[in-house]
Amino acid sequence: MFILLLQGNIIGVRKRSKLGGYMDIKLLKTFLLVAKLLNITKAAEQLSFTQPAISSQIYSLEDEFHVRLFERNGKRLALTEAGKRFIDYAERISNLYEETQNVMASYNQGNDTVRIGVSTQLINHFLPSVLMETQAQMPHVSINVEVCMNTQEVLKGINEQHFDLGLIHGENTYKQIRQHGVWTEDVLWVASIEFLKTHFPITDISQVPLINYTAGSVLRTKLDEVFRYTNFNSYIQYSDSEAIKQAVLAGLGVSYLPRSLVREEIQRGTLVVLKQEPPMQLRVSLVHRKDKVYTLPMYAILLTLANQQDADESIKELLSCN
Repeated sequence: MFILLLQGNIIGVRKRSKLGGYMDIKLLKTFLLVAKLLNITKAAEQLSFTQPAISSQIYSLEDEFHVRLFERNGKRLALTEAGKRFIDYAERISNLYEETQNVMASYNQGNDTVRIGVSTQLINHFLPSVLMETQAQMPHVSINVEVCMNTQEVLKGINEQHFDLGLIHGENTYKQIRQHGVWTEDVLWVASIEFLKTHFPITDISQVPLINYTAGSVLRTKLDEVFRYTNFNSYIQYSDSEAIKQAVLAGLGVSYLPRSLVREEIQRGTLVVLKQEPPMQLRVSLVHRKDKVYTLPMYAILLTLANQQDADESIKELLSCN
């Protein structure tokens, strides 16, 4: 049975055996780098150590666990089966240590900071009400929101613990990250009044110019899934929803946009909703690492998200386990 003891820059792994003592966290990081590069010389250069020092650290780990982590054939290195298995544990312990440092640092500064990564500015139409409720509960909390280029950038930030929580439109691709749906939004087909003056009635939306999203974006992927057998006339392609809205307002064509982004234009009458089947919806999801340790402000945000009408039950289950 293992007991993890955090002490300064040391993480202790104390076992029920004759081998007591502590294992420096730096040994694990050295192992992970060598396992990645499979080259002692390159690892020594990156860590500004000598090659014998790197080898000594690897030997220390092997001696601690009585296994060979690498097979050596001249200058070539290869991971043993034990070494491959050890990578997962080394990453988990290193990540837990870094997370603990971040959490303790926030207490040391006298306040808590929650770092949130979002995959698109569209989420900012949904996020303010969540943050307002959190602020009401914890007025001294500091929340940093970073808008990323896409879902994968948010997931990478969550996985590497640059973000505590993430909000995405796409699908999670990391086994160590959990995903919970929190909000559903309709995607509407719209056109400007000026465009309809010369194209009304629109009987076949595939026959008019489409202001489309670039391939690989979340909404473009959704369109291709729902209308897989329809050949659209993609007149212009943008990676940004706001740019698409402006192009539609200018009368360049029709497009499909989240309701929150065009609500005001529809109310003013500058944009008109087109009837199109089947309907499309966009799902916003919360993502976090499975091994995340929650601070009180993070817990408050999770509780607010769990109370959303469209939230998955799995968020409430998550809260009950913490």
